[in-house]
Parts: sequence; structure tokens; C-alpha cells
Amino acid sequence: MLHDIVHEMDPAERFRYGQLLAHLASSDRDVTRDEMSFFEQRLGATLLSPERRQQLRESLSIDLDLESLLSSMQPRTIKLALRDACLMTLADRKIDKEEKDILMRVGQVAGLESKQVDLLLDWVVEGYHWMQSGYEKLEM
Repeated sequence: MLHDIVHEMDPAERFRYGQLLAHLASSDRDVTRDEMSFFEQRLGATLLSPERRQQLRESLSIDLDLESLLSSMQPRTIKLALRDACLMTLADRKIDKEEKDILMRVGQVAGLESKQVDLLLDWVVEGYHWMQSGYEKLEM
């Protein structure tokens, strides 16, 4: 589990954070088991009520207006959501063009250059290699 600061945001920002993750998880119309697992973990980190978390689960099947959502979010929230979106997007060990385009758009709105988003994706890959080495050490 990540040491995190998501729970420190105000509840409305935490909900928008969850909406952005839901949008990214469902952008390719195929929420994998790994993506869903990560999405659920992040919902837990928001410390939102069970009813609000259920609303976010239901939003996985709804097309959200990304531009409108991003315009309502604080830059800090967008950056945290981008970090977690990169982790979630690569949970199934692949990223398709539509997912990457959305990540780049989110990064742009957060004031990041595409190189910074690419570095964040590289960080995720490194993290997955680090986790895999733990399984190898345990002979799993």
C-alpha cells in the first residue's frame, strides 16, 4: 500500500479523484480484474462513505466529460489522480493508445510536459519490477 495523502483532501476532491480513476479504468471499455483491484484499493484510500464509493463504482459504466471533470479539480488532485491512473492503467501490464492519450491530456491539464508523464510511467514499470523481485525472492 502506498503511503498516501489522498485522504487529506476534502471529500468533494476525493470524489472527483475517484471519478477520474473510474474514467481511466473504463476508457478502453474493458476493466480488467487487475485494474478493478487497483481501483478498489484506491477507493479505500479515499475514506469516502460506502454510498459515495458505490457511486464511483457505478460511474465505471458511464461516459464522463473529461474536460469538465478536470476543470473542476485542483491541480494537486489531478497530479495524485494521474499518479494512480498510471499505476492502474499498467496494472494489466499493457497500455493502449487511448489510455496513454488520456494520461497525456490529464498531465497537460496538471501543467506537466509529456516527458514528465512518460517518466511517471517508467516509475510504474520500475515499481512492478521491484514487486516481482519480491515474489521471486519468495519463490512464488
